[in-house]
Amino acid sequence: MKNCFFQFLNDKLELPVDGVFDTPNVQMIGNYVLNLEGCIGIKKYETTEVILRCKKYLICVFGKELTMLTFSQGRICIRGEIFRYEIERV
Repeated sequence: MKNCFFQFLNDKLELPVDGVFDTPNVQMIGNYVLNLEGCIGIKKYETTEVILRCKKYLICVFGKELTMLTFSQGRICIRGEIFRYEIERV
């Protein structure tokens, strides 16, 4: 029932589902670029592991030679050879 309500809001008010559900938006480009919207901070930053804070989630990125290209207004871009990422609810 709850999902139907949010879908109704999305359809009628043209709100993005990500904003309604308060979830981060993760976009991968190949296995070399990860873009994240909704980031509020960085918990860990190393060349093999980056942990990003969102409101209700942690996004853990694992790879090799990871670097942060941008971090502005809740948007972050991580570049490097990305092996995987995990989303954990906190």
